[in-house]
Amino acid sequence: MNLEPVDLMRLGRDVEVPFSIALDGEPCRVQRIFRLLPGRRLTALGHWRGRDLVVKLFMGAGAARYCARERRGVERLAASGTPTPELLGDALAAPDGRALLFDYLPDARPLAAGEAEGAMNAVRLLAGLHGHGFTHGDPHLANFLRSGGKLWVVDGDGVGRLWRQGELAELRALAEFLAQHPPTLDAWLEKLLAGYADSRNWAADADRMRRAKRLVATARRRRVRRYLAKTERPCTEFHTASNWRWRCLVKRAWRSDAVLLAEAFARDPEGGLKNAEVIKDGNSATVFRLKLGGLPVVVKRYNIKSLSHRIRRWFKRRALTAWRNGHRLALLAIPTAEPLALVERRWGPLTGRCYLVMADKGDLDLAAEAGTQGWLPGRLDQVTALLAQLKAAELGHGDTKASNFLVHDGRVHLIDLDALSPRRDPAADAARFLDNFDGTLRAQAEAQFAAAGLI
Repeated sequence: MNLEPVDLMRLGRDVEVPFSIALDGEPCRVQRIFRLLPGRRLTALGHWRGRDLVVKLFMGAGAARYCARERRGVERLAASGTPTPELLGDALAAPDGRALLFDYLPDARPLAAGEAEGAMNAVRLLAGLHGHGFTHGDPHLANFLRSGGKLWVVDGDGVGRLWRQGELAELRALAEFLAQHPPTLDAWLEKLLAGYADSRNWAADADRMRRAKRLVATARRRRVRRYLAKTERPCTEFHTASNWRWRCLVKRAWRSDAVLLAEAFARDPEGGLKNAEVIKDGNSATVFRLKLGGLPVVVKRYNIKSLSHRIRRWFKRRALTAWRNGHRLALLAIPTAEPLALVERRWGPLTGRCYLVMADKGDLDLAAEAGTQGWLPGRLDQVTALLAQLKAAELGHGDTKASNFLVHDGRVHLIDLDALSPRRDPAADAARFLDNFDGTLRAQAEAQFAAAGLI
């Protein structure tokens, strides 16, 4: 190997693979990064001493402590009979890091949201783990891997003791996993809970089922709050940058050069919009269609109409609300035009004109489609499912006119999320949607909504 080992503490999210790190004085070629927290932790596919393996590397002052905690969690998984990749050993990583080495599952893929069979298998694994007095404190779906026709549990750092024994403690721990799935999973929530109870040899109990459903709803709200906080701070998924004149939030997965593109746009947003197509021109907001780095996007500019309007925007930041709500819906698997970047023009702590960059979902809305073609096969089913998802997530949109439902790639997407809020009445959304139509179109939609319990 010709790669010189890199300085671990200088590893940043922009590091290019392959690169080399020194383990026990021998070079390990890092071929793929699974997760990187600069200065703290690296999980990667490495090639060391002639074999591929997963390297979980800990850096910084707490490296030894976190490494020991990871090892302890992996040992607990193994002791409970929970399938987990074999711990092959440990190594010192120059200059002062610690590494654990795991068997590599080459065909592994994370459990996907909404996988019925996979979710049931995960629930049964958690039942076994809880039965041994342990719990997984970070049961997100990426910690459940499918490989070789089997489900594996990873990330020993999150595995600890169930300090409170009893049914309620176990149900709370189970609810944290079930909350990782979108509200669409709630249709078979009872089946999953019954599978868990069966694995724990619990008798059927209607009160337990009601209690578990409440715990799942609470855990989902908590998960959404944590995720929305992540969208405004530097982390694996998001990038933030700011100075006295602007702040920029970027979703990294948008594209490899997303950060560079977004920050260039943040420095001169009006220049970037100079030749853009205006698709909606209002007093409070103007919507543009353009290409950013060759990718079609839509930019919603939040205008400042007057001094009093500017002052109101200091306290009621509609662009930031829309950014959060877009990621809220994406997390809950509710189709929307996902926000890619948010640029706030600022004067110190005071916010001025803002620009929300979103994925372009086209301009075919339900009003135009239904007005010329009626309800296409399956279209009302999509709208009903979308409104049912909002209701299950305890969210109200606030402005469900037909033009806020865009049809893209044969799927209905909900846009204009400035007013979406948990404090709004979800039932009002279905009624407002019906007001867009009359005659046969309204009657058909009304019948379907009534059958789904939306009105």
